[in-house]
Amino acid sequence: MDVGPGSAHDRASAGEDAEDLLVFVDRLAAAAHEEPATAAARARIGEVVRAGSTPPGLRRLAEALAASVAEVPPAPRRPADDPASVVQAMRGTALVVLDEAGPSEVATAVSALVADGRRVVVTAETDAELDSVRMGVTSGRTVDALPDLPQAELRELRRLLATSTAAARARSGQDLPAPDALPGVDEVRRLCDQAVQASPPDDAGTVVPALLARVEPERREAVTSIARCVTAKLDALGPRRQSPWEWELLGHLIHTRHRGTFDRVQEDVAQAATIVHTRRNAPPVTFHGELSGDAVDLLCNYYEFLESGGRTRNYFRPTVQRDVQPVLRRIRVADREPVTAPDVLRVLDHLELGERMGRIVAGCSEMGVPAPRGPGDLAALAERLVLVANAARSVGALRHDVLFLGADSPLSVPDVDSAARVSAAILDYAEHGSAAEAAQRLDLMADRLAARGAVVAPEQRLAVDALRGRDADAYEEAVDALGAARRELRDEVRRTSLLRRLRATAPALAAAWDELHERDGGAYGLACFTRSDVLLGALPAPDSADVVVVVGAAQLGVERLLLTAVAPRMIAVVAPDEQPEGSPSLLSVLQRAAALVIRGRTTDTPGRVVHLNPAVRAAGNVSAVGQAGA
Repeated sequence: MDVGPGSAHDRASAGEDAEDLLVFVDRLAAAAHEEPATAAARARIGEVVRAGSTPPGLRRLAEALAASVAEVPPAPRRPADDPASVVQAMRGTALVVLDEAGPSEVATAVSALVADGRRVVVTAETDAELDSVRMGVTSGRTVDALPDLPQAELRELRRLLATSTAAARARSGQDLPAPDALPGVDEVRRLCDQAVQASPPDDAGTVVPALLARVEPERREAVTSIARCVTAKLDALGPRRQSPWEWELLGHLIHTRHRGTFDRVQEDVAQAATIVHTRRNAPPVTFHGELSGDAVDLLCNYYEFLESGGRTRNYFRPTVQRDVQPVLRRIRVADREPVTAPDVLRVLDHLELGERMGRIVAGCSEMGVPAPRGPGDLAALAERLVLVANAARSVGALRHDVLFLGADSPLSVPDVDSAARVSAAILDYAEHGSAAEAAQRLDLMADRLAARGAVVAPEQRLAVDALRGRDADAYEEAVDALGAARRELRDEVRRTSLLRRLRATAPALAAAWDELHERDGGAYGLACFTRSDVLLGALPAPDSADVVVVVGAAQLGVERLLLTAVAPRMIAVVAPDEQPEGSPSLLSVLQRAAALVIRGRTTDTPGRVVHLNPAVRAAGNVSAVGQAGA
């Protein structure tokens, strides 16, 4: 047939134009003179190509023919390049001619390919030729037609069979818990840490958790909030060694000692500090002589008189002005007599500050608090007294709430140290709970997990044991193992389902594949025997076979090259003493495509390459392995 430079096939072989490839198919099919099987094959190949998928075997044949038109001699072969068997040849070669091979040799080659996991389609023109080969195939993986199962599912079944293990098959019937049915790893780790933690040595560490566990959540949250407040207020006071008087005063206040004095001193300190802050830039006040006992009242009346619009006069002075005049003569505000309302108010503030300072010093002495050395110390003292007051209120609230946590509550807060311990215990319980509760929750988780499923998986038992043993790391490993077991079970269920479907159409093949997992997990091949006209009349779907073996190829025309659409690789078998037909024929095209020729070698037995030219074959001077036409 005409395949040369610039031809339509040359472009199609490069994958440039699908329509040109269809022209190549039409030329192959034209030699059959409208044979129904060939016409059906041509139509089916046209549908596949137009759908965007080129049969690999047909494409490789076209590529090999396109390369032949370059008239470049093939690269010389070296002994290391020679395949040791047909199986090895099929791993790197698309077109092979098996020369001088009888039915037994062909059967041996087919059995080896099947044992290698290949899907082999053996075809011939007559049933007798097929039967002569089939009788010699030792594998039980033979069928009369390719399995009626989508190729994607058949590939999945072969993968599942190859990866199936005895442990996976033993999972049949196991009811593994779903991921969301397992306790969370983080939660289990927290509970394990809590269950093994040592309780505080004091009574609060043991009494508080048991007491809080009996109260309702709302009440427990209220007590926890107070404990947080107590801890914050005590922390605000600072270490006891830095401010011993504050902690001592706090101890008195929670037992209501010095309560009245404390309230008065705190009020005086706050007011005095306000006066100092407000008048920090005011002019100084000095006194020349001792004031009378009613001086403050007279100054207040005079200030009100001035604020209400009264005026000072030198003659006919008002009574208020006349009465306060002796007092004003003894007072100076920045070296002047206070006759204006601001100056009088400044004097009154100064007098009030002095009076409050006296009460503050007396109160501090009564409570054992260091007295301020001057107005400049009032702000710091006011701040510390506020901290003490806040802490006293918080501790008081805690004492009240803890006392009424339960009717038989054995817990009390007699002093500040007890308040600190009880607060810490309450907060520790709120954050971590109690060891007993954590252990109880872990045991409950273990019981629920152990009760799941009639058939418990080993990984599930490991998870249960880890929960009972408070071992978070072992539980995490068990959860991961359960995930792997779940995938194994899913694959096993899928394998069983697909194998059942295969058994419905090919029971012998399904049984043979099912037995292979114990001895050869990678040999899930098959051999399908069908006549050429039947095969061409109903070409299998793409990726249905790996190798097509054409028996009696010496007598076939070029139209039978459409069988390359069945599988990516082709083996053309020439029987002993069988003379090839003249050109053009299937063998002559394979010769032009530089197909590898193997003579008398089907397994590891050494063989030799023969040429398709009868004259060359008669010469007998051939190498061990070569290329057709080399």
